Amino acid sequence: MSIRDESELLSERRDGDIILLVLNRPWARNSVSFAMWEQFSRALDAAENGTPARALILQGAEGYFSSGGDVKTPPARGEGALALSARLEMGQRIITRLRALPVPTIAAVEGGAFGIAWSLAMACDMIFAADNAKFGAPFLQLGLVPDGGTAWFLGQRLGRYRAAEILFSGRVLEAQEALTLGLVSRLVGAGNALEAALGFAAGIGQGNRQAVELTKRLLHLSEDGTLAASHALELAYGHICQAGDEAKAARAAFVARAAAKAAAKGSGQLK
Repeated sequence: MSIRDESELLSERRDGDIILLVLNRPWARNSVSFAMWEQFSRALDAAENGTPARALILQGAEGYFSSGGDVKTPPARGEGALALSARLEMGQRIITRLRALPVPTIAAVEGGAFGIAWSLAMACDMIFAADNAKFGAPFLQLGLVPDGGTAWFLGQRLGRYRAAEILFSGRVLEAQEALTLGLVSRLVGAGNALEAALGFAAGIGQGNRQAVELTKRLLHLSEDGTLAASHALELAYGHICQAGDEAKAARAAFVARAAAKAAAKGSGQLK
């Protein structure tokens, strides 16, 4: 599939079976719109309903991740009881689905990720950020409450005290502080976030797709479930992996490498 320039969310299947999604409203700092969420939903439909991809990478167009919700356009749709939150509700569904997608996901953040866009990035399994990236949740300054799960994500990752300081101050976090706090997986040079994410994605699991998918499912459970529930799933998933061809091939390759190393070492000793 090639990128469609008229879309507000570009979708491309890269070599190595990597899905690349691009938030594509550069004239509005890639702020989210109804159309973007609708196109995101269709992209997730394709990712959910087919054979799991090796990875999914999310980035913003033209060197900027996203400024969050578009404050210049109305967030309402229809006449429902919560009509003024219609766009937010769509975004919540996307964030929930992205977080649960049985595929490793990486947000490649250049420039900035603010508001609900920061939540969208935190819904991914990893964030690879350029060293000039910035993160912020300026909801209170706009008379709004944190949305998209921002309070939940920050509370989960930082604890209540640090999350509260960030949310109530509305301050912007530089990339290095975000890394120090554990809100970023890797820092890379400006302009290199996508390249770093693609390189990492290409090596995930060394082709063992089944183990990768089940590991993602375990990770997804870990934030909400108990240790006992995780142990139960480990048993079931471990059984599935042990019975599959991928684990058998990986074990055989390991044994062959060990034998070759032993033979090489023995040969060297004889000399």
